[in-house]
Amino acid sequence: MSWRSLFGGRKTGPRPNIVLILLDQFRHDARSVHPVFETLGSRGCLFSETITYAPYTLASMHATMTGLYGRQTGVDAYTKSDQFQSGQCHTLAQYLQEAGYHTRGYTFSKLLVPPDGFDSLSIVPEDEETGVLTNQLAELDAAFAQSKPFFCYLHYPEIHHVIVRDVLRKYTPFDDEYFGNQERNRAAYLEAARGGAEHTAALLDAVDQRDPDGNTLVVVMTDHGGGVGERVGEKAYGVFTYDYTIRIWMYLVCAPLLPAGAEFDAQVRTVDLVPTLLELLELSPSTRHTALTGRSLLPLIRGEETGGRPAFTETGGVEGPNPSPDHPNVKSFRADGWKLIYNQTTNAFELYNLVEDPHETTNLYTTHPEKAREMWVKMSEYL
Repeated sequence: MSWRSLFGGRKTGPRPNIVLILLDQFRHDARSVHPVFETLGSRGCLFSETITYAPYTLASMHATMTGLYGRQTGVDAYTKSDQFQSGQCHTLAQYLQEAGYHTRGYTFSKLLVPPDGFDSLSIVPEDEETGVLTNQLAELDAAFAQSKPFFCYLHYPEIHHVIVRDVLRKYTPFDDEYFGNQERNRAAYLEAARGGAEHTAALLDAVDQRDPDGNTLVVVMTDHGGGVGERVGEKAYGVFTYDYTIRIWMYLVCAPLLPAGAEFDAQVRTVDLVPTLLELLELSPSTRHTALTGRSLLPLIRGEETGGRPAFTETGGVEGPNPSPDHPNVKSFRADGWKLIYNQTTNAFELYNLVEDPHETTNLYTTHPEKAREMWVKMSEYL
């Protein structure tokens, strides 16, 4: 086998291992809770302006694992996990398996990630979980015991579980007691996020101990963020497409392959991960399946590309003011510092200048008709 370093020539020997750590529902602004994120940033590349396809896990991860949007994967709504177009989509695990990798994963529901291509996929429901860190360390041990390079997907679910227990099941979508206490909600959320950060630090230490030569590419990311009461109608996630749920982040760390201490604030998408890994490993996208929507991030890292990439997001909540769990009804398009949101149910539009108004407080749709029209034309390509 061979693979190519980012700035050097061809490398001989086995391709690097890949460990993908997914921190479910980890807000963009919560990374300050623990120094592990500074460590990751100092050791690799941070894409700090990453946009997720969907602000809930199952549609987000089907997109991330295929490099395709929901209309291409078949998974564009909460009830669509069983409609994954496996014959038309090639997953990251399948690409790596075909390249000689041992592939394994750990998650808490069969709905949340396409199973195609995994040699081993452990699905441990919340009520059967005996210790997520212990179990995921065991997954790493099993992966490192292989004679082949491996791909190990580790989904950390505890932030999600806390929010389900303490928020989603406790309050209504219009509960004044919840939406009127954002500081309290934020403090509780950050405590849960701290647990996710500590989990990440433990996994990172485990990888370093098992691979002191650094031949493991570590990807640390989230699937979506979560609200703490910013918008009445959305207790946490999945209802709207505001930035507290769709603006996320992604770290890529591997000393032989990637530069250290590099942050890229150009807008990218979660669908860009698969083509990035394929290019790093010199693997070609499948010509027998739907062409990738995402594009490799290596041109940004090499300085060959500047500026951000347009990003499309859609959702349909299971509750809230306009629930639509079977079909996405809220769409957003984000480009060049602007964002257009369209609610198909109400036929309402919102337009935000994210540079001047990062918290999306002032709807400019009626006062900036030309920009709204320009954004609508671009968004229409995804509808």
